[in-house]
Amino acid sequence: MVDLEKLSATAMEIITYSGVAKSTYIQAMQIAKQHHFEEAQQKLDEGDSFLKQAHAQHMGLLQSEAEKNEPQVSMLVLHAEDQFMSCETIKLMVMEFIELYKKEGK
Repeated sequence: MVDLEKLSATAMEIITYSGVAKSTYIQAMQIAKQHHFEEAQQKLDEGDSFLKQAHAQHMGLLQSEAEKNEPQVSMLVLHAEDQFMSCETIKLMVMEFIELYKKEGK
């Protein structure tokens, strides 16, 4: 049997960690736009620490589902996965922008 309360709590953690990571990545891009690249890298690293926490929670959900052989899908979990995946996309985009800002400054 799926513990919906625990599942919802885990999904909310993924959403929260992903959201903070996305915000931090966007801050990194804004800082890099001002050509403060060391500070931007620090923000990227900070975002990575939140993304790592989201990833750990996500992997926990996947492992739990595999062990119990029970699908654990809810709208909240789908939203959590969407937030997690979009965070990874935003990180890649921000890294590309930072490289462009570095070239612009040369």
